[in-house]
Amino acid sequence: MGVARSVQSFFWRQGESVRYFFNYKKENQLLEAENQLLKDRISALMAYVKDVSAEEAIALASGKSEYTFIPATIIKNSINKQHNYIILSVGSNHGVEEGMGVITSRGVVGIVEAVSPRICYVSSFLNTTQSASAKIVSNGVFGPMVWTGVGNRAVLREIPIHTEVYLGDTISTSGYSAIYPPDIPIGVVSSVEEVNGVALEIGVEMFQNFRSLRLVDVVVNNYGKEIKMIENETE
Repeated sequence: MGVARSVQSFFWRQGESVRYFFNYKKENQLLEAENQLLKDRISALMAYVKDVSAEEAIALASGKSEYTFIPATIIKNSINKQHNYIILSVGSNHGVEEGMGVITSRGVVGIVEAVSPRICYVSSFLNTTQSASAKIVSNGVFGPMVWTGVGNRAVLREIPIHTEVYLGDTISTSGYSAIYPPDIPIGVVSSVEEVNGVALEIGVEMFQNFRSLRLVDVVVNNYGKEIKMIENETE
């Protein structure tokens, strides 16, 4: 009996070591993605500042930023359905409106669907009817990303077949929507498959762990209403 317990203990320790290795690897990939995006933003800012006059710099500093954020705590979170939802501790009294995105530093969380004065209902990204515009960070190629219906796995679709993409490449938000800001790390490429010989479907292992979600940010796009107004006028 003692030998059996020793053997079980050995294999349990080995299993824990393997799990620790893969968790560590995933955390390291997230940190690398965040660091690279930060470096890219700094480089872009430095290049921009070189060509900006003093008057333009003052106007830029005094202007309103494109995005602001409303911090929130999750009150309720479903993860085991095909159409999951989240309830947050903020509502219209805090500036929340229908259609706003919800994020963390690890990726997209969902979209606000209903609002009361003190709370709001969010359609989770773990929802088979929802999508987010995402891109391959290394080349900027973007497409719609949807949840597969299983765990933390998503699929990036409609990617041109000639696109260079490799396992482990970082996927982030594209910024080509009024819902989510650009360059939020979402996950890493876990698979690449051809679809009918004309496009690629890219499997994405998301950084976001929806089981442990607690604190999030509601995204306020300060140009959102103007964007919607112009789109409606040109349709």
